[in-house]
Amino acid sequence: MKFVRAHRGLSSVITTAILLTSVAVLGSSIVAWSNGNLKTFETSLINTSSNMTNKINENLNIENVAFCTNCGSANSKNIINVTLTNTGTVAAKITSMQVNSTAISSYLSMSTALPATINQQASYTISAKLSANAVWKSKSADTITITTQRGTTLTTQAAPP
Repeated sequence: MKFVRAHRGLSSVITTAILLTSVAVLGSSIVAWSNGNLKTFETSLINTSSNMTNKINENLNIENVAFCTNCGSANSKNIINVTLTNTGTVAAKITSMQVNSTAISSYLSMSTALPATINQQASYTISAKLSANAVWKSKSADTITITTQRGTTLTTQAAPP
């Protein structure tokens, strides 16, 4: 007579333990991954919110534009003086200036050069030397564009005498 033995696989207790362990490991890794993504998103949201709020609070005014063909010395020909006043509640950093779509890269002195930070309720004068491409024409409106580090753009037109 032949005895037939039935071979069973793992018992239900061991199977349940393996299943619970795998679910716990997968669940823990998903929670850790989502927390990391949440922190990254939260940091990005805080930075964006802060930048947008500061951009709203940044308020610059172009107070005066003066053209000078010979400001007293031999190296001070074709100078444009632009006075800016910060009436906002945060400091503003001026990064660039353009005259008639030509970027200004030469200044009368280092004390009037860009980039420059203008504190709240303060004024700053930029004395820019105009290149051959940016020379103004008498009685013709010139477009002056100022850009800040936060992306605020100020534009005005002025006509030299």
